[in-house]
Amino acid sequence: MHHPRSGTATRQLTLARAHNGQDTSTSIIAAAELRYGVAKRGSTRLPRQVETVLAALDVLPFEAPADVIYGRLRADLERRG
Repeated sequence: MHHPRSGTATRQLTLARAHNGQDTSTSIIAAAELRYGVAKRGSTRLPRQVETVLAALDVLPFEAPADVIYGRLRADLERRG
């Protein structure tokens, strides 16, 4: 996947959907992290680019039992450093 600035990322997503006949998706967590990065960066152009890419994806919800598994994994990773 290319950087969204190139405009190539959106074209690749469109082609992937057309060729595979399957939906391309990401999680709500990944979408939230992208939007966090946009807010942190303070760019005027980046929000449009990220929204364009996310609009081409199915954003899947974060549902149980994923929250329980996430909590356990995150705590374990923190303990390990």
